[in-house]
Amino acid sequence: MKKIRTVTGEIEISQLKYVLMHEHLKIGYAGWHLDPFSPKYIKEEVLKRAVDLLSELKSHGVNCIVDPCPMELGRDPEFMAEVSQLSGVYIVCSTGFDLEERGNLLAIRRLSTEQILEIYLKEVEDGIGETGIRPGIIKAATGYNVITDYEEKCLTAASMAAAQSGLSIITHTEKGTMGLEQVRLFNQFGVASDKCLIGHCCANHDLSYHVGIMEKGAYVGFDRFGNNFFAKDEMRIGTLTGLIHMGYSNQLMISCDSVCHYMGRMPFPKDSIKNWNPLYIFNGVIPSLREKGVTMEQINTILSDNPKRYFS
Repeated sequence: MKKIRTVTGEIEISQLKYVLMHEHLKIGYAGWHLDPFSPKYIKEEVLKRAVDLLSELKSHGVNCIVDPCPMELGRDPEFMAEVSQLSGVYIVCSTGFDLEERGNLLAIRRLSTEQILEIYLKEVEDGIGETGIRPGIIKAATGYNVITDYEEKCLTAASMAAAQSGLSIITHTEKGTMGLEQVRLFNQFGVASDKCLIGHCCANHDLSYHVGIMEKGAYVGFDRFGNNFFAKDEMRIGTLTGLIHMGYSNQLMISCDSVCHYMGRMPFPKDSIKNWNPLYIFNGVIPSLREKGVTMEQINTILSDNPKRYFS
């Protein structure tokens, strides 16, 4: 049986039930700890909140989440493992750097593609730091309407690492741009399109953008539900419903890109994120899709069948 790597070890892909493909337990932008007005990080409180959240998701049939936190945004695989053990929900973590504007790592930007590849493969083969926890997915990211030279190096390294390891790639896009360019680059370096999930496409309401990516064979992520800072949920629902009725349910993923705990100040206005919680998938998104004629069979395909095929 084919297996997937989680932060608590490998499991058979057939064990997956519902999978949320893009959620975060913790995020900390570089320098958050230098702000004296940042809320204090109290691990016990954050741990309880994360465990409670995943336990409630489990009651809706979710038994796995993917936390594709980039390496420089506070990724904490040991915390993920603790949450997973206490909640009973599997968690997949990633290797990979963020987009240049947000990551802003001068020491890494100086490296060659081959040196970045060595970093990715070191984590994939030996584990993250001294934890022994190995990533089960590779993260890649690009900026708004552009792939910078540094981002191209990281995407190329991600492609090479994926081709060598067999791991899938999950991406960040800014406002639903550069998705097709990402897929083309991955293909150029030997990664099959069906091993690629192009993230945050739900900020783009042009159906031809999504269809172009899916015609290449990749998966499209509608994975920021509940965050109206980037796009309105009614537009996400309308676009997603259109694609499902066009016959693309077998290439779509849904999630929220929620952050259980921000280390530092919340970067979004409170009124734009009132539903920004993965439970919203079940108490908001799915009921809205059902009202627009989407069947439970199609929803099961998106939440269960597609992640299994993607990881396979």
